Amino acid sequence: MNTSTLQQFLQGDGAWMLTAVAVLLAIKAWRNSSWLQLFSVIGFWGVIISMTKGQQILSVIGWFLRLFGIETGL
Repeated sequence: MNTSTLQQFLQGDGAWMLTAVAVLLAIKAWRNSSWLQLFSVIGFWGVIISMTKGQQILSVIGWFLRLFGIETGL
């Protein structure tokens, strides 16, 4: 199974599309005060993007969590 085309898509425009969808879902969860859904959207987005972009995104997520006092070691 050749997945190089999918990988190229996710490293380019696909990452922006996934981010846009994740932002819309996160805003919807925030408005509904559904905190479990909000953190699951952010978590799944982080996992998918980190698989395509590498460790860069994990350091950004770690920085964001440190703003709220959560130390992750990322």
